[in-house]
Order: sequence, then C-alpha cells, then structure tokens
Amino acid sequence: MKKIRLLAVALAGAIAVVTSGCYFLPDEEEIIAPPTVKTSETTYTTVTATKKDLEKRIVASGTIVSDKVTELAYENQGGTVKKIYVRAGDEVRKGDIICELDTYDLDYQIREKELYIKRAQLQKEILEEQGALQTEIDKQQVEIEILENELGLLQDQKEEAFLYSDVSGTVSALGGISAGDNVAAGQVIATIIDPESVYMEINPSDISAYKMDMDVLIRIDGEYYDGVVFMIPSEIPEEDPDAEEDENTINYSRRAVYIRFKDTPPENCVNVLADTILVLDSRKDVIVIANNLIKTINGEKVVYVLKDGKRVAVPVETGLETGSQSEIVSGISEGDEIVIR
Repeated sequence: MKKIRLLAVALAGAIAVVTSGCYFLPDEEEIIAPPTVKTSETTYTTVTATKKDLEKRIVASGTIVSDKVTELAYENQGGTVKKIYVRAGDEVRKGDIICELDTYDLDYQIREKELYIKRAQLQKEILEEQGALQTEIDKQQVEIEILENELGLLQDQKEEAFLYSDVSGTVSALGGISAGDNVAAGQVIATIIDPESVYMEINPSDISAYKMDMDVLIRIDGEYYDGVVFMIPSEIPEEDPDAEEDENTINYSRRAVYIRFKDTPPENCVNVLADTILVLDSRKDVIVIANNLIKTINGEKVVYVLKDGKRVAVPVETGLETGSQSEIVSGISEGDEIVIR
C-alpha cells in the first residue's frame, strides 16, 4: 500500500510539471525596434550674381586679302644681303631702295678695271707723244673701249645688287631675311600692298544688320583694329555687260559683306584669318546670368535662388539678351546665390 501511495504521489508530481507550462524553458528574446533614418539636408550648387558689361554682337570670320599685291625679288641673281632698307609697315614710293646685296668682290673688280683703263689711256698718250703710227694709236683706243665695256657690265651688275620698289604702297611683309643671309634669284624679299586694296569678305548670320559705313572691329590674334563696312549686297551695282573687265575690281558676292581697315592695315595681315565684330547693343555694369538658369513657369520667367538654405523660385525681368546670357533688370540683386542644380 505504501508503494502504491508513493507511486501515486510521483505521478501527480509529473502531471503538475507537465501542466505548468514552460517553466524550465528560457525566456523569449526581446523584439528590437527598427532604426530611425534621418534625412540629411539637401545641398545645392550655386553661383553668385555679379555685375559686368554685356554686348549683343555678331561675330563673323574671313580671310584678309588684297587685290593689289606686289612681291619684290631679284630676277637674275642672288647673293648675300648687305642691308635691308625698310621694315614691315613702312610706306614706300616707287623707286625706293628695298634691299642691297653685298658686292665686295664686284667692287674690287670694278676698281681693278678702272685702273686698267687709266693705264691704257696713259699708253695711248705716250704713243701720241712719241709720234707712233696711227694704227698703233687706234689699236690702243680699241683696247680702251674694250675695257670700258667690261667696266660697264660690272657696273650694271653692281646696280642689280639694289632692289627697288616698282610701286608705291605699304610694306606688308618681309621675307624673313636680314643682313648676312643668302638669297636666291626669285626669292621674295618684300611684299608691297596698296592699303586701300586690303579688305575682308564675310558671310554673317544676319546680313541685314550691316549698313554702309558702319563701324566694326577686326580681331587678329587677340588684337583689335577699327574697320568699316564699305559694301553690302543692296549696294552692289548691276553688272554692265559692255564694261571692260578690270583686274583690280572686286568680284562682289550678293551673299557677303565687305569690310576695310579704317587706318593702315597691320603688318603681315594679308592671307590671315580674322574675326569681325559688330556690336548691336550693349549694357554697362548690369547683373548678367546664363540663359539656362532662367526658367519659365506658368508663362513667367523665374530664377531659383538659395534663401535660408532653401531653393526659392524668384520672378525676374530680363533686358538685353544674347545667345547665351541675359541682363537681369529686376528680381535678382548683386550677391544673391543662384541655384545651378
């Protein structure tokens, strides 16, 4: 009976353990809350509104040419340059000396020939004083004339050492030579141009903007020169079929504008590519921004400005506009930070 009671107590204890739940099991893990994501401040790329000058202009390129160009060179001989008498940009007249070749050896031959002639003349005088036969005197005279002819050839050769300008005009360029250099026959020593014959033919985007006698700028390698319009399509005279052809007449195109220098053309400008600049309108010391920064919202022009860290659309009024920039008349002040992106 005691054993039966102990068995019953043990069985009751087991049932109690089973029905009591997970008393001996570990506690469940605590649920972790998801992390909080903080949004960082938006950053913008900006540019500061500043004032500057603005020009609306037409830029057109063309080659500077001349319809009256003379290239000077020695035709029959070359040699060593003794002296250059002009510089690029100098004005010269027809007959002016341009260059002289060294004639040291030739000068020696001339002096020697002059002495031979003097000796022959003395010999003739002696024959005459001694009463020599006329045939001997005549023979001596022939010898003198032969020497004089040889002297004349040498003097002509010496004269050819001088290069003269056969036209009046401006020295446009020299052939890159200086005293001591050797030059060959036919090598160009200097180029002479008629300043009034130097011009540019351009094909601008808007021909109608050009008027006769209108001032333009000519830009060559960053240097600016004053120019003037001297021919536009509407002023080109009608061709006269009976008129004689003039080689110095410009063959005008009705799709081009023609421009000359107001003053003497710069040196070495012929056959050089240059720009012409026609200023249509300008503003001084105004706020200027790129056109791509101006947006249109509901028919109104706005510019995005950074204010208190936020991008704000500000209505603006524009003035002078070019292909890439615009004048801001109102809405933007100097120093404002304009949002680029």
